[in-house]
Amino acid sequence: MTAPRKGRPVRKTAVGKRCDEVMKRIERVVVDECIGQTSALPGQLRSRLGDPTIKFVFLATEHPGIPDIEILDKLLDARSALLTLDCVLHNLAIGRGFRSFIRTSESGLTDRRLAHVSAMDKYLPVSSGAPRSSYAHQSTPEARAVLECLAGFLSEHQLKQFRTKRRRIRAYFGTSDNIAAVALTIGQRRTSCGVLGGYILKVDARHGVKGLLTASEGYFLDPSNSDEPLRATCWALAHLFQLRLHCHPVILYHLDRAALASCTVLVGDRNCAATTIERMAARLLTAVSHPKIAACVKGRFFDRLNAKLNQLARFDGNELVSIDLQAMATALFQGREDTVRGQTCARPKA
Repeated sequence: MTAPRKGRPVRKTAVGKRCDEVMKRIERVVVDECIGQTSALPGQLRSRLGDPTIKFVFLATEHPGIPDIEILDKLLDARSALLTLDCVLHNLAIGRGFRSFIRTSESGLTDRRLAHVSAMDKYLPVSSGAPRSSYAHQSTPEARAVLECLAGFLSEHQLKQFRTKRRRIRAYFGTSDNIAAVALTIGQRRTSCGVLGGYILKVDARHGVKGLLTASEGYFLDPSNSDEPLRATCWALAHLFQLRLHCHPVILYHLDRAALASCTVLVGDRNCAATTIERMAARLLTAVSHPKIAACVKGRFFDRLNAKLNQLARFDGNELVSIDLQAMATALFQGREDTVRGQTCARPKA
């Protein structure tokens, strides 16, 4: 191929012309929720596009909580572009023929598909109608009270991890309405350093996708010397609230027979709770949707959780979270007492 002579203008190919035309057609940039209004990325993209009149739509204020499938189906078109930090959403948008920009450590702000990220577009069904002003999860007053109390025992890093998990689970199913039920496999055991326990979460879909076999898992070490069997149950249910999955029917599969018996009794009669841990479990069980209790004696989840607890009992790994579940239970009980007392004081006199 002959190189162009010096001074001769290089003609743009048809692809280059089409890219310029598309660039000129961008009138609106949809800014994903993971990018705040104080971020420098919108300004960088505006400079790159070279058009000060481009409108930036921040989803965090315009459509908070909107699912990815709604962004792809209802907000993007030939005259708009997406600005995100979500690698999967970025590739999905490009796969549907839209413009999308993402910042990478290798190339900075780019509109190219990320080759190392797998993103299969399942084309899940989308609700009819225009985009809603808010998709934020609506919890009951009791669930909000529980969340506010439990959040005080989590670091900002842990809260961020839960937000990331919530988004990934929602993106997998499309919307929370496509979640049929959840299942928790729960186990705990004594160690020389305290109570070791954890859970594995499975989420089932209504249609369009297979169930998510390991939507989440979490393991803790409580330095307590108590033999109360419901510590891991409280831990698992607390995480269910943080993942905003407490509003779906839940089955609790217990590896431990004592936990199975205690939990079964509490589901039948919440008022029979005698200890602080039992009261915490009773309150959480009351706030979740249609809890059912079952034994877990074999199967893939039994084997996986049992093997994981055996590994962590040797303190092999950094997945253990140190937590004082007794303090958490006390705070949750005290919070409920304060709520009831406040409601009593607020009642109008007869």
